[in-house]
Amino acid sequence: MRHDRCRILTAALTILLSASSWLAVQSARPARTLELVQVSDWQTQTWYQLDGHGPSTTCDLQPGHRYRLVLGCLSEGTQTHSVSVHLTALRSCPRDGDRKVLKAEPLAQIVNRWPEPRAVTSRCLAPVIGSSQPLVSPREFYLHVTDGDLDDPKQYARITAVNVACGTRVRVFVDQQLTSGEVTQSRIDALVRQLDDDVIPRVESQFGPLCDVDGDGCLAIVLTPWLSRLQGGRTSVGGMVRSSDFQQCALPPLGNRCDMLFLNSSLPNDSALRDLLSHEVAHAACISQRVSSRIGTFRDEEDWLSEALAHLAEPSWSNLDHRIAAFLDDPSQYPLVVSDYYRAGLWRNPGCRGATYLFARWCIGASDPKLVRQLAQSKNRGRRNLEQATGRRFEDLFRAWQLSLADDEELAAPDLQSVLHHLGSAGLQPKICCDGSSEHVLQVRGTAFTVVDLRVDEFSPRTLWIAGDTAAKWQFSICRCSDESLGKSDRSSLAATPR
Repeated sequence: MRHDRCRILTAALTILLSASSWLAVQSARPARTLELVQVSDWQTQTWYQLDGHGPSTTCDLQPGHRYRLVLGCLSEGTQTHSVSVHLTALRSCPRDGDRKVLKAEPLAQIVNRWPEPRAVTSRCLAPVIGSSQPLVSPREFYLHVTDGDLDDPKQYARITAVNVACGTRVRVFVDQQLTSGEVTQSRIDALVRQLDDDVIPRVESQFGPLCDVDGDGCLAIVLTPWLSRLQGGRTSVGGMVRSSDFQQCALPPLGNRCDMLFLNSSLPNDSALRDLLSHEVAHAACISQRVSSRIGTFRDEEDWLSEALAHLAEPSWSNLDHRIAAFLDDPSQYPLVVSDYYRAGLWRNPGCRGATYLFARWCIGASDPKLVRQLAQSKNRGRRNLEQATGRRFEDLFRAWQLSLADDEELAAPDLQSVLHHLGSAGLQPKICCDGSSEHVLQVRGTAFTVVDLRVDEFSPRTLWIAGDTAAKWQFSICRCSDESLGKSDRSSLAATPR
């Protein structure tokens, strides 16, 4: 018993000695050094990089100026991250002896190496001349119509459709559910001409040729009312192309072993129909490039880049205007990179689609229209595909795109200006952070960004404090706005609402 008591006392003494040693070491350690970024000679309208030192940073701002801050989030996935922004007096910072001063380098080497954006144009080829194909017997097609598993055959509807028209490049089938005359023959004939003479040649000139999976020489167009009542009647779409239909190994009902697209039998007006057909045929062309490459196992392009390419094929704005406006209204809530929209709960999300179109448009305009075909014909997917085709890191592309929007360079294009004016949209609206306002906590999703205008009063310099979620992989960029851009309204004391 006495021996046990001695062992207990010895152990207690050991713990006390260890604890006192640890406390001595901690008290001897210097205080954590704060990294304060200083810009010794601000160049107006020049972006500076503030990140690279961890998820938090500070920056000295000169009095009487307005600054624009872009907070970009590079994290994987679509989760939401928090970042706080605060303007304080310099005396709130640690003593000068506790600062590690870092000089911010201009980002001109990232932004200026890209030429001025060019309009994305498409070249229309001459129509393919040939005799129309003969009509064929009714045919069965299968379509996934529920919220259920895509691999569950029970989630598919069987469609029996009649071949009602043939052109040089297309064969139109009509669902037998439709009553006689619900889609007139003249409307169907006009659809065939539009596809044969305009849409297919134009899209193939951008993306490459359509493949012929079933050997009949035609792209099958299936008109069905099912597209008005998908997901139990909650979802209506104008058209749909599925990669599984183009794969011989995907047996019915999971695939139709046919080069085809589904089209809603409630056809829109001519201009909107042309945009819709261009979008869906572009999907079919992109899938065709991957099916025809025969390089290993078939791999779908990630949804965000697939939709971006398809939107680039649209000749007008009927399918895009509301999506662009939704994104510009609050870009922080719409992730750019989403590999699977359906599983992420973002299927047909307007803001996400607006983001991916504007990003792809900027990449093409800053590079070469041939980039569309390079991306479509690549065996890579997503970020890797984009990096290989452009020769740029995704991080650099993402940052430069954000800054082009924050500078209003991209949105100054006449076609975009016309669309935004038509919608009554004011474009990208920054959040406002003024002197004397409280700390602002902002929410930004993965591969999204937000823009903040910082207003510093005329009497004393300020320190900008930024602290973000450590898992977000932040990009912090800042520029000082030119004095000419400061109107009376810009100097008004606006209080931002923390989000």
